[in-house]
Amino acid sequence: MAASTPIRELRRKAADLIITRIKTPPKPLKPISVAQAADDLKVTRQAVYDIMNRKYCPSLSMVHAACEAWGLTFDFRGILIEKAIFSPRKKETSPALSPQLSLNLVEAIQQIDYRSFEVIKAKPMGRVLEVTIRLTIPA
Repeated sequence: MAASTPIRELRRKAADLIITRIKTPPKPLKPISVAQAADDLKVTRQAVYDIMNRKYCPSLSMVHAACEAWGLTFDFRGILIEKAIFSPRKKETSPALSPQLSLNLVEAIQQIDYRSFEVIKAKPMGRVLEVTIRLTIPA
């Protein structure tokens, strides 16, 4: 089996989930319009038409949005996506830095010069640049 076969199967199944909901949903659901599907998925109508014409493959985040909006379940080789699987992340509150820790951090940053750090990796991530550095702080 070619390595790309599972990917093709996943893409086809993801598109089928959306196409089926629009054209021939299971009973008791009624078909919905392309405009309604686009609104539910927060994409353009053209994107929905492209999915229906197999010109565009929906992402897993779009599949999740479809499951959330329409109460559907998506199962691919044991990977299950449904409304209750993903819940919104709770905002993590970071503990306030103590004044002593803040001062030590500021002092350490002030001691950094060009010999104290090394860029390990720099990688573009969309509109953001991810940089991994090694920082050596003198004791």
